[in-house]
Amino acid sequence: MTEKIYNYYILFPNHNEGLRAHKALKAAGIKCIIAPTPREASTSCGISLLLAGDCVDQAQKIILARGITTLGIAKIEKKTNPGFKSC
Repeated sequence: MTEKIYNYYILFPNHNEGLRAHKALKAAGIKCIIAPTPREASTSCGISLLLAGDCVDQAQKIILARGITTLGIAKIEKKTNPGFKSC
């Protein structure tokens, strides 16, 4: 049986908070990618930050210290062939 792989998405109430978080995490050396919010995480379209599971705790600490508002972190199983889905 293969081990499941997960993607972690930080969700935001608006794009400004997402951009602030992206800038703060990059400055701290945490790899993250601006990504569309997956439908599994939220029904509204918007940006999220995709990051590796081993960076989640450190990212949360930085975001909290900077006073950045989030809607939480979604743990979503990585699809083997997701294709392209737009909002």
